Amino acid sequence: MKRSACLLSLMSALTGACSDDGSESNSASNSNSNTMSSNTLTTLTTLTATEGESSSASGTSAGTTSDVSATGTASEPTTGPTSGNTSFDPDDCGEAVVDIPIVTPSVMLVLDKSGSMVADPGGFWDHDQDPMTPTITRWNSLYSVVDLIVNNFNNSMNLGAVLFPAKTATSSYSEAACVVGGAPDVPIAGMNAAKILGAIPGALTDATVMKGGTPATKGLKVAITELEGAPAEQPKFMIFVTDGAANCQEDAPDTTTLFEMYDDNVATTVAAAAAMGIKTYVVGIDISQVVSGAAKDGNPDNTNTYEKLNLVAEAGGVPRPGDEKFFNTTNQDELQSALNMISMQILSCVIDLEPTPKYPDFVEVVPYGKKQVTDCMTEDGWMYLPEDPMKPGVLRIELCGKACSDFQMSGDLDVEYRCPQSG
Repeated sequence: MKRSACLLSLMSALTGACSDDGSESNSASNSNSNTMSSNTLTTLTTLTATEGESSSASGTSAGTTSDVSATGTASEPTTGPTSGNTSFDPDDCGEAVVDIPIVTPSVMLVLDKSGSMVADPGGFWDHDQDPMTPTITRWNSLYSVVDLIVNNFNNSMNLGAVLFPAKTATSSYSEAACVVGGAPDVPIAGMNAAKILGAIPGALTDATVMKGGTPATKGLKVAITELEGAPAEQPKFMIFVTDGAANCQEDAPDTTTLFEMYDDNVATTVAAAAAMGIKTYVVGIDISQVVSGAAKDGNPDNTNTYEKLNLVAEAGGVPRPGDEKFFNTTNQDELQSALNMISMQILSCVIDLEPTPKYPDFVEVVPYGKKQVTDCMTEDGWMYLPEDPMKPGVLRIELCGKACSDFQMSGDLDVEYRCPQSG
């Protein structure tokens, strides 16, 4: 699926387009109804130009668009994938609807469904930092946060999910605790929130269902295979969430190695994915910086999970700045904040204005107008960015604050090209 294309609307002053010398013509159009109007002071195209939505990760999309020429005359709608080309001439100053293709990222959620997520007492935590309320399971918190994230970004991301281990895993000290499905629990697609929430265990799932070890490498490999099948132009990401050290190493010579030795293949697997353009964000659930003991307990011996996840985050290509490279969370608010921050990073708020407006000082972003912000970290609105050396001559804007978050959640943006005398 592709997010809705940005709609760029050229405003014309009084009753028509202004020429290069600043003079005004005497014709105008109302693009809402595609009928000519002779008494409007300014005309604004408000046609919604979309690229349609696909039902799979194939990226095939179809939609209906209307191109409006610089003279204000609407052409007949055309059905099919939009190319972004219109009859707009940036050297003129008239009306046009221009499609800016916005490529939707593909994101696989790789979620730890091991027994430790609900084990009593280790799988329970003080999710709200209130000693007067009962603790809940880590899985309960994770499910609630996934619910929020997939619904918030349902319109702007292609989403899929993999559970490790599979729902059929057992709690036995054998390979049966390490099984992972051969395909994603939910393949990548647009508008996938309901399918993901229906496929993963519910918030109140307990130890009768949540069983098994931590076969992280197997889960990541399934996600990588799914992402490899997504269209090449789509940015690709994994969000890897776990509450412990990975085991269930493939080709382990015996069950002791299978469960009691940390699987270092996790870092090499995400490094290989990063080399293919698939970046991995790492989220830890209540990870302590301690070295585990040596015991036949189903957990890797002599392992500092905190340090291991730092290495995985660095290998994934998008580590956090500072000493802590992964998102370590100790309660549900921190978990929600981490996944929200990651989602915001995945969805870029940098937009190329193509075709290039002739009058950059008169470009407006609705509803913030043409006034640019000075600090994108603290203000709501937009600003021009320096030219990208890889795209000479292309003007870029960055959406800031609420303008960015609104765009990320909706995939819609309304930008207006105005004339110097359009008021």
